[in-house]
Amino acid sequence: MKAAVLHGANDIRTETVPDPVCAPHGVIIKVQACGVCGSDLHWYKEDGHAGTIFGHEFSGDIVEVGKDVQGISVGTRCTAVGFAPCGKCFWCRQGKPHRCSDMALLGYQFAGAMAEYVHVPFAALGRTIFPLPEELTYEDAASVEPLSISYFSVNRGQPKPDEVIAVIGLGVIGLYAVQVLKAMGVEKVVAAGRRPARLAAAKLCGADPVIDAATADTLAEVMNATAQLGVNTVVECAGNQTTFDQAVGMARGGGKILLVAVYEKPLSWLPLPVIGKNLTLIGCLGGNFRASLELLKSGKVKAGPLISHRFGLDEAALAFRTQLSDPTAVKVMIRP
Repeated sequence: MKAAVLHGANDIRTETVPDPVCAPHGVIIKVQACGVCGSDLHWYKEDGHAGTIFGHEFSGDIVEVGKDVQGISVGTRCTAVGFAPCGKCFWCRQGKPHRCSDMALLGYQFAGAMAEYVHVPFAALGRTIFPLPEELTYEDAASVEPLSISYFSVNRGQPKPDEVIAVIGLGVIGLYAVQVLKAMGVEKVVAAGRRPARLAAAKLCGADPVIDAATADTLAEVMNATAQLGVNTVVECAGNQTTFDQAVGMARGGGKILLVAVYEKPLSWLPLPVIGKNLTLIGCLGGNFRASLELLKSGKVKAGPLISHRFGLDEAALAFRTQLSDPTAVKVMIRP
């Protein structure tokens, strides 16, 4: 089969690799759509990850089912969570492999879905395999994974309709966070980002005001938009020192900062502002596929408007360059 294989920093090549072999507890899925994730870009820019086949935001059709899998049939349209439990840790020994403390992840530690076929080694209906409602397209379904992160993260903050919430960083996770907040009834969502296409998307998603961080002082603009009170919660999706400092500055007393982004460099921070304002810092790592599928099915969240580019598998190198640096890129989708 064909797959997009990382050979070194900024070097992805589409080439022929062996077909996957189905494990007894696994399934093989013919990939129909796969998104390029911001997390993929962290590895893509570094040396030391040669041989990686990315792809954990995907959908497709099940074409083979392992002999020990129950309740899952060939032909099912689905999206999936891909992981391989270690089988040795405390949680695995307790019969809870989904909580494995040494878990291998699809698209990183083993081959992902930027290929014609992908193997999900641990297939459990409603836990790792999620059939698609008829209303959803393959591209909708390939958007469930990033949406699930946004939903999980926003829900950690327990937003209330009358609160003012800021979203910093308008990649797809940030844009879905805006949509989820609006779906939860939050009336005022302030958003800040840099690329014009993403600023425009934030407006379509319901953010107001939308701040161009490339030309304006984000902290000053947020304070002006809130009569100098600041916001109840900051959803920090940008992941750098500047945006973290801005989050601390714009959060009002007793507020929350949801740490959603992947930080490439260690943060330095002064605890006094956090302590003095009684802020709560909340780490966000998780997802909720069921809730995300329902949001898409209901139309309260829309994936289509965020998909800016589509490429074939043979164009994977261009797809990554586009997602990384094209100012018009929001979400890049690969269609094998």
